[in-house]
Amino acid sequence: MGLEATWGDRADDDLRFDDRLVEAARGDPAAFAAIYDAHRVTVFRYARGMFQTDDDAADVAAITFERALRGLGGYRPSERGLRPWLFRIARNVAYDELRRRRRHASIPDSAAATVAAGSGLPLADLIDLRNEVGLLPALDRDAVLLRYAAGLTTSEIGLVLDRSEAATQKLITRALATLREALR
Repeated sequence: MGLEATWGDRADDDLRFDDRLVEAARGDPAAFAAIYDAHRVTVFRYARGMFQTDDDAADVAAITFERALRGLGGYRPSERGLRPWLFRIARNVAYDELRRRRRHASIPDSAAATVAAGSGLPLADLIDLRNEVGLLPALDRDAVLLRYAAGLTTSEIGLVLDRSEAATQKLITRALATLREALR
């Protein structure tokens, strides 16, 4: 069972568990380690899709978790869950860093491989795919990376991007169609 299957059908118990993790971390910052352990890989994979190097992605992930720890007071238990809240922070950190650097980050081969595997594109087109993903409008690129690099569900991506689930699915479908067309 992959990460997507584990998180794709999250039950109310999972969301309550997330809320209990947050409550524990509010009272004891050392308890934040459970949140970090549960989400560090997917936050890093998302950040790696936005930046050229592992070091840059690790920096973004570290800042994400630092801001999340400081912002636990702003987390409100709801049906939305911790993942969309955390990835909204990660997205903001990534864009803050991109603005700070004043450059456009291209998509690395590792993220392109993840996208290729999820979209059914041949691996031989990875370099072209990386370049084409980098050319997508920012919202489309974010949707694709959140889906295939971070493994978020369409519903969770919608929460991160402040879009409905249906609009998010259309965004992903359109982005994948654009990528397929560009690689023909």
